[in-house]
Amino acid sequence: MLAILKNNYCRMLQRLSSILVMTVIMLLSIILAVYVTSSQQVKANIAVISENDITPVSSKQLSVTVMKNEPPYSDLVKHQYDAYVIDRGNGKYYIKTLKNQQFKSMVLMLLKNPHTVLPHQSTDRGVGVNIIGFLMMFLLMEAFMNMFTFADDKEKGQLSRIVTAPVSLTGYLAAHCIYCLSMFLPAYLMLIIMKVVGFNIGFTLLQYALLLLLIGMLGISFALMLNMFLKKPDNANMLGNSIIMLTSVLAGGFYSFSKDNKVLDYIAKILPQKHILDFAQYIQNGSSLTHLQPLFYVIGVSLLFFSVTCIKLRMQYVKKIC
Repeated sequence: MLAILKNNYCRMLQRLSSILVMTVIMLLSIILAVYVTSSQQVKANIAVISENDITPVSSKQLSVTVMKNEPPYSDLVKHQYDAYVIDRGNGKYYIKTLKNQQFKSMVLMLLKNPHTVLPHQSTDRGVGVNIIGFLMMFLLMEAFMNMFTFADDKEKGQLSRIVTAPVSLTGYLAAHCIYCLSMFLPAYLMLIIMKVVGFNIGFTLLQYALLLLLIGMLGISFALMLNMFLKKPDNANMLGNSIIMLTSVLAGGFYSFSKDNKVLDYIAKILPQKHILDFAQYIQNGSSLTHLQPLFYVIGVSLLFFSVTCIKLRMQYVKKIC
């Protein structure tokens, strides 16, 4: 296993430029997540329809645009505005929005009292959840990219020789997994540095280690499975990255994508990335020990991918050689 690890790091030097680019992107995503969280003060972007040009409310939590004519309904659908507020005078407002009654009440409360401090909601994403959400897609893609060692061994016929050699197949796969997880260290070191400097990173370093391990397990197992079933590494890489990008966005890695859409909510529920974010949310709310289902779901999906890979590997190589 140590020999395979050493060999993987030597092969990494040939792709150092692409690995450095991905590492820089990961580090920047952490900084962006911290910045976005610190600037998340605006709760709604509203259009106020009033005959007066004077803004009826001045609040840091509302972005207000005053208009004389009501914008088209399509602007609500496109989320250009979260609500239309029709000013009827004497402090009376009519609110038109696609969102729920709770959102209407919040907007009305801020219109009547701009300095109201809104209570913290359990669904609000803090800095820790945002960091995991922003990092998740790039970490999964990095795991896929670093699995080129296994993909090259398979494509160039090295894998069949390795299987026939007196080498543990478990140790061989474990070496690839350890190598891929070690490439997450720059992101983890970045979190350590930010913690030491004094930045609020949301979670403890131990909690981040658990979440990064979960993401790593998922990415590595998925990469192994796709590379096992597809002959060309480039095909597996393109398909895998496409699936990762699409599912990470649908799962809400960067923002809530569904907007109360039942179809998209149902699709998101089966995505392991969504369960990683849910578990991070439970950690943020201090209720992770009573909500372990997302953790077990991700572990189960990862083990399923690993199992399928091992079965395919033994069927294709071990039995054929025997």
